[in-house]
Amino acid sequence: GRRAVSLATALDNSNANFITTLNRRTLPPQLDLFALDEPRARIPERMGAAQIGVRENAKALHDTSDYLSYSDYSLNPYIGCGFGCSYCYAAFFVPDEEKKKDWGKWIDVKVNSVREILRKKDLKGKRVVMSSATDAYQPLERRVQLTRAIVETLSDPRRQPDLTIMTRSPIVTRDIDLFKRFEKIQVNMSVTTDSDAIRKRFEPSCASIDQRIEAIKEVKAAGIRIAIGLSPLLPLEDPEKFAKRIAALEPDAYWASTFNITHGHFTGSTRSPALQLAEEYDWTGKRSKEAMKIMSKYLPKLWR
Repeated sequence: GRRAVSLATALDNSNANFITTLNRRTLPPQLDLFALDEPRARIPERMGAAQIGVRENAKALHDTSDYLSYSDYSLNPYIGCGFGCSYCYAAFFVPDEEKKKDWGKWIDVKVNSVREILRKKDLKGKRVVMSSATDAYQPLERRVQLTRAIVETLSDPRRQPDLTIMTRSPIVTRDIDLFKRFEKIQVNMSVTTDSDAIRKRFEPSCASIDQRIEAIKEVKAAGIRIAIGLSPLLPLEDPEKFAKRIAALEPDAYWASTFNITHGHFTGSTRSPALQLAEEYDWTGKRSKEAMKIMSKYLPKLWR
C-alpha cells in the first residue's frame, strides 16, 4: 500500500530491494513492516533536561568477538544516556568534546536499528550484550519503545541470540513478555549502593535502590535468569546488610568492581565528578575492596 511504498522510497536502492522482498512472515510475531518506523514517530525534542536527536546511519550492532571474551556483539540502541551518571565511562567514547562534557544532557536515537538487525543473518546463537555504552531502558525508552522493537525482532527463533541485557532501570519489567520467548536470556541489574542518599549524589537521575531490587525480583519471578552488578561499588552504609539483601535475591550471577581509572584517548575511565565525590566520602580503592571482602561472606567469590 501507500505507506509501504513511502517506506521503501525513503531508503536507498539496495535497501529498497531488501524491503520489496520482506513480508510479514519474515518478521517476528506481532511486528509488521509499518512498525519499523514507529520509534521515529514517537521521538520527542526533549526528555527532561536532555535534547533528543536522531542518528539515521549509526550502527547499533558491533562485533566484539575479537576483544571481549564474553560476547560476540554489543547492541546499543541509543547514543548518550539520560541517566548521566557521574562515573559513567561511556562518555569517554564520544569524540565530540562538548558532548563529552554535557554527558546526560543529550541522547541520539538510532532509528534504523530494527532494519539493521533484520539484515543480519548470523545472530542465531551468538552472544549479544545490550547495552555496553548506554542504557537501553533509560527514561526515553518508555516513550520511544525502540528497545522493545529490537527485543521483539531478536525474539524470532530464526535469529534468536543468547541475549544479555544490562540496565539500572525498572522499565525493563515492561518487556518480560518478550523475554519469555528466548531460550537463553539474562537480565543484569546494576545496584551500586545501599543508600539512596549516596545514590542521589552519584546518580541522581536513576531509580531508587528499592525500585531496582523490586524490578529484578519481578524478572526472576517470571523465570528469567538475573544477575546483579555492584559496579562501580559506591560508598556503603552497611556492607554486611547490603550483601545479605543481594544474596536474598538468589541471583544467577553477581560481580563488583571499584572505580576504573585509566589514561589516554578513548579510554573508559571513571569521570572526574564521581572521583571528586568519592574523595568527599573518602571512598578509596582500598575501602571499596575492604567492603567487598566483608560482603563476600554472603556473596562468595565477590572479592578477589
